[in-house]
Amino acid sequence: MLQGNSVMPLSLTGRLALFFALVVSVALASMGAFAYYSLAVQLQSRDDEVIRGKLEQVEHFLREVDGIEDVPAAQHRFDDMVRGYADLIVRVSARDGRLLFSTADGSPRDFGRRGRDGGDAFLGLIRSADAVLGKDGTRVTVIIGATGEDRREVTGRFRTTLLLGTTIGVVLTAMAGAAITRRELQPTHALIKQINRISVERLSYRVEIPFKPTEVQDIARAFNAMLQRLEDGYVKLSRFSADLAHDLRTPLNNLIGHAEVALSRDRTPAEYIALIEESLLEYQRLARMIDAMLFLARADSAKVTLDVSTISLHRELKKLSAYFEMLAEERGIAIAVNGDATLEVDSILFQRAIHNLLSNAVRHARSGTTIKIAVVKEETGCLIEVANWGDTIPEEDLAFIFERFYRGDAARSNSSQSTGLGLSIVRSIMDLHGGRAEVVSEPNGATRFRLWFPTTRPNNLALG
Repeated sequence: MLQGNSVMPLSLTGRLALFFALVVSVALASMGAFAYYSLAVQLQSRDDEVIRGKLEQVEHFLREVDGIEDVPAAQHRFDDMVRGYADLIVRVSARDGRLLFSTADGSPRDFGRRGRDGGDAFLGLIRSADAVLGKDGTRVTVIIGATGEDRREVTGRFRTTLLLGTTIGVVLTAMAGAAITRRELQPTHALIKQINRISVERLSYRVEIPFKPTEVQDIARAFNAMLQRLEDGYVKLSRFSADLAHDLRTPLNNLIGHAEVALSRDRTPAEYIALIEESLLEYQRLARMIDAMLFLARADSAKVTLDVSTISLHRELKKLSAYFEMLAEERGIAIAVNGDATLEVDSILFQRAIHNLLSNAVRHARSGTTIKIAVVKEETGCLIEVANWGDTIPEEDLAFIFERFYRGDAARSNSSQSTGLGLSIVRSIMDLHGGRAEVVSEPNGATRFRLWFPTTRPNNLALG
């Protein structure tokens, strides 16, 4: 039962059964009303024809009567003429008001009496005419009317039959609709039973695709796709948690070791300064890691609004390469920048993305090689490529290289040199700009990171 509502909600089967019943009741009622009024009109037209025909017969009968003195003798012929028409009332009167022939008691109130159902007995079916009685030319008045009792009886029975048939039809339709709906929803109930078996421990379980109907097939396929995304996310989260624990454990163990060394015995001020400096490096590494994780969390929740400005790529790239120039020279590496273009980006985040790529390139480039930064202007965007020559990245690692904390096994032992989040930040920055980040590693040791920025500004960019 829904909270705050005392009415138990109807099931889909019940709602469809009621819907079928409503549709059928409206259809049958419309057809029945049409049939009923068509019958009533036809019966009324028939009575009108009978009255007109009987009026002509009475006029012909009156012309054959010799005169008023012959009226009593002609009474039996009059009775024979109107016999068989129970709801027909005929009244023939002279000009002086004398009643010559009539059915019932011939009283004028017969033409104004009410029917058995309380309605007007004649419904307007009254005809009158002046006629000639006999050969002497006596003028008389003929009034003929129909009580409509037979017509009301026929229409009443027809109305009762319609109501009964409609009621039975509606009930049978509701029952048939409920049965058909229940049968057609069996795949849905089977799907629900399968879904109830899924738990955190069984995220690899997939529901079976039913043979029919196609709507349930689509739901099952969409649910399996959702399960796949959940499983992938759960695997990534588990791996992220393990990597996070691993990367946090190293600096924390170092800090604990420094503290234990400092407390093991009295030391000189120079030794304490050295321990504090080493601890400070670990603190700084933890701070960088936390800052990177906070940025990624904000980027994932779309809470980052970019402050866009127009920059010269050649000038910005030269500035960033100059920052790494001293470290690159120590390792015997050169940095070259080629190409230029203007681009509307968030300059701070752009610098951060290129900084992370250059840091990664300097760390992995072989001595004596050149890190090449190329700018290529395209019709719909701008491509920036950072290429270095070192060890080839295995094919199986390329698909995960932008994942958080992901490192190849060979680099795991060297994890203290980075947070493992730099390339993840690069991809998040590109997503925020509506661009993309790609990597290619060639057999000759060339690793090329490519950043593609669109020329059109995404909705989350604000003018600087």
